[in-house]
Amino acid sequence: MQENDIILLLCKRFSGEISAEEAAQLDEWINLSPSNAALARQYQQIWEKADAKAPSGALDLDAEFQQVQARLRTTDAPAAKIIPIGSRLLRLAAALALLLTAVWGYRQWSGSTPVAAQTVVATGENRRLELPDGSQVWLRENSTLAYPAVFSQATRDVQLQGEAYFEIQHHAAQPFRVDLPGGGQVEVLGTQFNVRAPTADAESMVLVREGKVRFTPVKNQNGMVLQARDKAVFDRQTNQIRHSTVNTFNDLSWQTGGLEFVSTPLRDVIADVEKYYQVKIELRNPALASCLHTAPLTDQPVEQVLKSLSLTYQLRVDQPAPGVFILSGGSCGD
Repeated sequence: MQENDIILLLCKRFSGEISAEEAAQLDEWINLSPSNAALARQYQQIWEKADAKAPSGALDLDAEFQQVQARLRTTDAPAAKIIPIGSRLLRLAAALALLLTAVWGYRQWSGSTPVAAQTVVATGENRRLELPDGSQVWLRENSTLAYPAVFSQATRDVQLQGEAYFEIQHHAAQPFRVDLPGGGQVEVLGTQFNVRAPTADAESMVLVREGKVRFTPVKNQNGMVLQARDKAVFDRQTNQIRHSTVNTFNDLSWQTGGLEFVSTPLRDVIADVEKYYQVKIELRNPALASCLHTAPLTDQPVEQVLKSLSLTYQLRVDQPAPGVFILSGGSCGD
């Protein structure tokens, strides 16, 4: 159904003029997707607000429709559907004119996206939020996500500055896209992934936990398809993408709340521990740098993490200053 047909059926329901057949047709459309249901609820809110503010007395219906059509043409939106005026349809036509006028005034941009866009800023701490389609987002501190109140267009577009982890509800007919600073984009072909896009001039990164995404760091260029455990970092200075496959998801430690290691060289283990706990660790024995370390996800204090390493590799741990640790001696073992 076209949007004007949907508005007509909603208007009939709100005014009590809808038939059983029309009600079934409208319910079928509403149940097609969460975004349709959300859009119907939003139009009901518009109706209620518009009806509360409507002037008393009879409406000049012809004038109302002409004004609505002129406004919609000005914004390149679909033309309003004209309804014949007769004694049976007088109330419905007046109500439709009222709703169309309210809908036009509730638009943010051309098409069918409502004005009520949301902008969430994670200031000082990570935030978890649910998008209108049921998708989950973990927004890292000092990051910003903007999205419409209802995903009513052909694609579900959000705008990210900073870093966020996404778990996306799959709707094949309505792809999900993350717009990045500088014109880049991540199009979701799967479900769970992390995006780091601090500014238009800095490196952007995509890490896929499950499923598949297309990473297009520069507008109007061919993107790179990434699958589970793929990591891509775009260097804007060289205009190159660095691609790698990860064994662990410690880049997501801010979202998972801990570190895990699977056959990870000890040099990388120490680098991840330093970054996560914001400490400085010096490995005095270079022969240990290539030792492969495996450990389950943990959120223990850094002292306990280093104690576990010392027991595994017979290391001595010294702390000459707060936040500074020295690892000496040790061996990789068998």
